[in-house]
Amino acid sequence: MAIDRILALGERASRYTEAGLARKVGVSRERIRQLKAQLPHKPINTRQACVSGYGCRVELPFYTAMRLGIDRLVALVDVRGDDECWPWLGYKVHGYAALGPGRQLVHRLIYEREYGPIPRGMLVLHRHAGRPCCNPRHLVLATARERTWRTLRNGSRVGMSDELRRLTPARVRAIRRAYARLPKVTAHRLGQTFERVPFGCTKALAERFGIKDRRQLANIAKGKSGSWILMKDRHVGAIRDGSKA
Repeated sequence: MAIDRILALGERASRYTEAGLARKVGVSRERIRQLKAQLPHKPINTRQACVSGYGCRVELPFYTAMRLGIDRLVALVDVRGDDECWPWLGYKVHGYAALGPGRQLVHRLIYEREYGPIPRGMLVLHRHAGRPCCNPRHLVLATARERTWRTLRNGSRVGMSDELRRLTPARVRAIRRAYARLPKVTAHRLGQTFERVPFGCTKALAERFGIKDRRQLANIAKGKSGSWILMKDRHVGAIRDGSKA
């Protein structure tokens, strides 16, 4: 305790100012003033005496050093059981724990501290999809392709509409085949000439496949969206090839 460290100094405590004694013991100057009545050898000055040692040039560096000495990765994590999630108590960005003005992702910092540097191109994922979780046992390395497959398997893809969620690889391929057979018309825009599918045909095809937005159907047919749905078949095929080997 602070009082024990001050008493261990003996008469030397009276040679320090309140600010100097606070720096010597490692507590704030306000704490020294609270303990002053209990000290047999009191510091030689008070705030009212206006003795040097109370200026901002002395106190601000002291408090800065105290803040820098705090391990925020430990102080802001609610550590629980080994198998439980450890919630982050600090600032969050899109649900992810973030630290510092640079908004560094805390789960990456914790992974590096626990397991070493993160290989280039690899991501750090949460095993249980808990974004604020900082338990190093719940963190795992993965590629971008593996992350996509995890979100597909868990059904937690961010921004995915119910219509896209219901699509299967077979339906995506059927949409692309049907869209390729639709008639094309010539259009002009900004001095450029190109071919496009008539709006009525796109709308009818969207209703056929149960998609409300014809633009969304066109994006799926052109490969601008929905390509990750086909990864289901690729993943299953990779598992089959591995089992045969």
